[in-house]
Amino acid sequence: MNRLLWAVWMGYVSLIVLPVADADESKSVQRLTHDGHFKQRPAWSPDGNRVLFARHEGSTIFLWQLDLTTGEESRLTERTDPEYDAVFSPSGEDVLLAVDKASPNQGDIDIHVIHLADGNAQPVAVTEGKLSHEEWPSWSPDGKRFTFTSTRHDNQEVYTADRDGQNVERLTGDPATDMHPDWSPNGRTIAFATNRWGDLEIALYDLATHDLRQFTDSPGFDDYPTFSPDGHHIAFTTNRQGHFDIAIANVATGRIILQTDDDSIENFPSWTPDGRVSYISNRDGGFDLYVHDVLTLP
Repeated sequence: MNRLLWAVWMGYVSLIVLPVADADESKSVQRLTHDGHFKQRPAWSPDGNRVLFARHEGSTIFLWQLDLTTGEESRLTERTDPEYDAVFSPSGEDVLLAVDKASPNQGDIDIHVIHLADGNAQPVAVTEGKLSHEEWPSWSPDGKRFTFTSTRHDNQEVYTADRDGQNVERLTGDPATDMHPDWSPNGRTIAFATNRWGDLEIALYDLATHDLRQFTDSPGFDDYPTFSPDGHHIAFTTNRQGHFDIAIANVATGRIILQTDDDSIENFPSWTPDGRVSYISNRDGGFDLYVHDVLTLP
């Protein structure tokens, strides 16, 4: 069963379909973790056999990987300082992650790349002479560059860099906060969240023309955009229904469908390589990782 809502879309009228959960929907959801600790940003290996996520336990936040072939979980590193925001490279051989240098400069966050075969880690986005937050990396589809956010110039902006950290390019420069960038599979666009239009909305940045356009327009919170494997859709978190849900938008038309619609908190969407959507939810009490078959694409 669906509810229909007419909404204004960038000067045009578009149809937003809001799916309502029913008995069949529950069969499309698979729960992957059961510990209930708060988690964030699941990220899938290219072969779909592993998923990375950050887990909060007490005052710690460490990266874990779940092997879907065995069901076993293991730490990604042996670090004792906070780590999070991990993403597999397109080849699956490397991982970008954010690391908090708790000593000597607590709160100074860098981005490292780890080669999984030997565990070798190298910094690729670091502080430039002062405390800064280098966070939320996302690979380009060819694995040669990555995008990320940084406060190195005081305000939080979106940047790109070569995979070794060289040739940094600043993409945004606005008094607003720009965050959580994701690189499109065709390499042409970076989606990110911004509050430059008042509410937190999704924006699209064209790397060829340097044009930036508003993609979502709703009261409240639209955040954590992530492109589907074919690049035709963007999943994101929204509270346009009064609670945090996962929505999917058609990139070409802007039409939006809610994939979840209940009173629980669904957040941090990511796509599996075969086109399902995973996210963190407290629908069963604690915060765990779920995979959701896409109900309908807009």
